Amino acid sequence: MKEYPFIGFIPNLITMMSLIAGISSIKFSIQSDWSLAVLMIMLAAFFDFFDGWVARKLKKSSQFGAELDSLSDFISFGLAPSLLINLSYTFKLGQIGWIFSLFFTVCAALRLARFNIENLKEQAKNFFGIPSPAAAGIVMIPFYLSFIEFTYLPISNEFLSAILIVFAGSMMISRVPTPSLKNIKLKSIYLRLTIIFTIITLIFLITYFWETVLILALAYLALAIFNLFIYFFRIFILITR
Repeated sequence: MKEYPFIGFIPNLITMMSLIAGISSIKFSIQSDWSLAVLMIMLAAFFDFFDGWVARKLKKSSQFGAELDSLSDFISFGLAPSLLINLSYTFKLGQIGWIFSLFFTVCAALRLARFNIENLKEQAKNFFGIPSPAAAGIVMIPFYLSFIEFTYLPISNEFLSAILIVFAGSMMISRVPTPSLKNIKLKSIYLRLTIIFTIITLIFLITYFWETVLILALAYLALAIFNLFIYFFRIFILITR
């Protein structure tokens, strides 16, 4: 089969689209256009998912692509969410609000650096900590709540943002085992159920976009808390033996 050189560039092109979306989110954050800033981060996550998938399907994975992907992830899911949260909510906390943003950004950088090192080895069924796109999705929960005009929170958005930043940042650099979707092998019946669930989710995204995004983010947050609880429970069992 004839080899076309431009095919190998397709995954990197998708990665650059993720990078462009992340930079655009920073622009909209500076302009106080919160909805577009959030949407750009979500769009970056969409491209980030498909660049790796396309690279594996085309068998065009490369070290250059991996480094470009890490740079894109740092900007789109480390820097962009930190700036967005600080300009919208945590600036009300003064200097400590900026410290929260710095914490999340540094955690994203450490997470990606560690992932690059571990990715040089054979990929395991579990990797440690939550991925940076998921962490960005968690810290944007206050925005999802504001977009659906939910005003029944017992705490203010700035304190909720600070708590989510600390949790998501800590989980990124933690050693808590997290299932890797890339390595999950589903049986035929479960694959069909997954497809049906995906279709239903897409229908709800079209009809109730922010409500569905909020439910997905809260579900992942609950899963992360559950994984953290299991991790500490296992440590406790080992200590008390």
